[in-house]
Amino acid sequence: MSSPPSARPYRSKRHRPCDQCRARKLGCQTDDGIPCQRCRSAKLDCTFANPPPKRARLSESLSYGAPSVDGLHVPSVTSPGEDPLFARHPSQDFPQSTPAESVEPHFAGLEFGQVNTQSPASGILLPNRPPTQFVQSIDQLSHGFAQLFGASAESDPWLLRHCRFDDSGMKYFYKVHYRNAGGVPTAQRIPVHFMITADDLSTPIKQETRASSGAGPTREQLDCLVPPEYGRRLVALFIKYVFPALPVISRSQLGLTTSSYQLPDLSALAKVPVHLLAAIYASAFPFVAHDDYLCVLNTYHASPVQGLWRMVYELIAEEIHSPRLAVLQAALLYVHQQPIDESRYTIAETPFVWSFVGQIVGLACSLGVHIECRMWGIPAWEKRLRRRLWWAVYAEDKWRSLLMGRPPYIHPAEWDVSELDEGDFLVGPRKSFSTCSSDTDIPFRYQVNLARIAEEIHETFYTLRASQVLNANFTSSAELGRALLEKLNGWYTSLPETFRLPNWSKSVNGMAPYPTSIHFAYLLLVVFVYRAMLRPMARSSSPPMIFDLEEMSGTSPLPVDDPSFDFMDVPGIEALPDIEMLDESGTSELTLHAAEKCATILVNFTRRLTPSDFMGFWYSWSRIGFATVSNFLMLLLVQAPNESHAMRGKNLVESWLQVLRCQSPSFPLVKLGLARLDALHWSGLDNTFVLPPHVQEVAMRDSAA
Repeated sequence: MSSPPSARPYRSKRHRPCDQCRARKLGCQTDDGIPCQRCRSAKLDCTFANPPPKRARLSESLSYGAPSVDGLHVPSVTSPGEDPLFARHPSQDFPQSTPAESVEPHFAGLEFGQVNTQSPASGILLPNRPPTQFVQSIDQLSHGFAQLFGASAESDPWLLRHCRFDDSGMKYFYKVHYRNAGGVPTAQRIPVHFMITADDLSTPIKQETRASSGAGPTREQLDCLVPPEYGRRLVALFIKYVFPALPVISRSQLGLTTSSYQLPDLSALAKVPVHLLAAIYASAFPFVAHDDYLCVLNTYHASPVQGLWRMVYELIAEEIHSPRLAVLQAALLYVHQQPIDESRYTIAETPFVWSFVGQIVGLACSLGVHIECRMWGIPAWEKRLRRRLWWAVYAEDKWRSLLMGRPPYIHPAEWDVSELDEGDFLVGPRKSFSTCSSDTDIPFRYQVNLARIAEEIHETFYTLRASQVLNANFTSSAELGRALLEKLNGWYTSLPETFRLPNWSKSVNGMAPYPTSIHFAYLLLVVFVYRAMLRPMARSSSPPMIFDLEEMSGTSPLPVDDPSFDFMDVPGIEALPDIEMLDESGTSELTLHAAEKCATILVNFTRRLTPSDFMGFWYSWSRIGFATVSNFLMLLLVQAPNESHAMRGKNLVESWLQVLRCQSPSFPLVKLGLARLDALHWSGLDNTFVLPPHVQEVAMRDSAA
């Protein structure tokens, strides 16, 4: 059913609703004459015999000279006869809403002081409201943006459920309005309401955070960087290469009616906000080699990618004050941009990235995408998009939290979106939905499932409390690690046959890059499990004694000014860590062998990556993953309990170093992992780590050779 027009003549004094529609609190459509459409379809008598009940004006009690309450005089702020709650400015862009008929509050036998032992909802009956609600987008409201009223917000959602919303779920005021999401509350679902704020209220605030002194980037500037005819091809490349791994746009809103490769119409691109369209162009630009037309243009013209990403950032900083879903979509794409200057691949992420992820999570929660929306009164395309966006935000938070060692922003008790299914990847109008195997087995769904295991690994081993408890407890770490490894194995067996490792170069439509990145993410989580299991196998040495030279007086018992005083004489400063097998059952030996096998698989996996894998979409956090692998292999060497394990660790490190050097010219994402190993070898392992004698002997022996 299409949304009704914003104007509502049937509620006006000249065109009041018929008796049947008023009794049911429904819209009365009389555009085609009497009887109205609803009475005609239901074969009812369309009559206007019963006039609407008289409504007392609030202005009568709020006018000048109104009686005071307990001596407190309340002056009116409106002209006589005007209702202050619904006073509207002539320039207001939102449609007029006339106050509905008054309904007497009804208390079903609940006396004062009586305790209601039944369901709370059975005591007080809420005022009558329209029994139906028309579907209307929350994201595409004209001239206004929506933000969620949370459970503890200044406007109580349990109070707002009493509002007289119209049959589109709206309650209009002046510049700020309420929107009921529709479909809730139900069992286990709370009331969901949004505050709709006029865009012009945020204009002064936008200027404060605008990145440039002048006006923000415009569509004309975007069309100058990327002409729309070229943009159509970039969007098609985005759908083919980026969307399967990061489905943060709506194909239906681009006018795409099937899942197959097709170019969107120019009219569809004109409707996409500038910041989102620029982010789509920039994300798709690395794949221009796959387009016969764009690859030639790219050869003879400078790349516009840097200008596009700058445009995206400036508009996000400005539009975040009045956000719609497009701002969140653009931000998710922005955080996955690849460095344009290849020298930046060797530099670790700055704190901006993690802070920006927090901004993304906060934006998602303000837009309400963390709440299940399948029952809401919004279009089907918006439901699908909201659900995919939430899982993209969730995955971003969990992966970066684990890889960057930060407490996650998202907590399990604060969201309730159900798991993705095939219905979330349908495309086209409602009457002609289509999907295909590439959507049913879309890699993003498996990546999200992997992110849920990543969250469990972080909670089990890497939170501050868990690390404190388990860092010296091998038995508990081994038990917890085995359970997590079983979950990872279960995830792997759930993959489609075409995504399995032996077939990873023959994946859907011949596009190997997606399963490649999924396999790397899977192996990376295995590394994190073994890394945690290996922690207790080396007991830390005692911490050094702390001396604060500024606080030490001249009468200090320690001769700090005596050049003969040697800090190395203080016990514990140069003590070697105690590395040993901790159990007699052989569990630690099996764990160590399994960790070394995992490292071997990762070395071989990276060695076998081909140019087709490099050219696919990779999540930007993957480069942190390669540095994590370098660190893990060094751990196997430094913490080796005997000479044989030290030799295996040394061989793994050398093999990994060779693989990274060979792959880095074609695959810059590995350069951070290579830089970490090169720095350790440049300074020397024995100068960097306190090595056990057998490890030092192995390192010296190989160096001499």
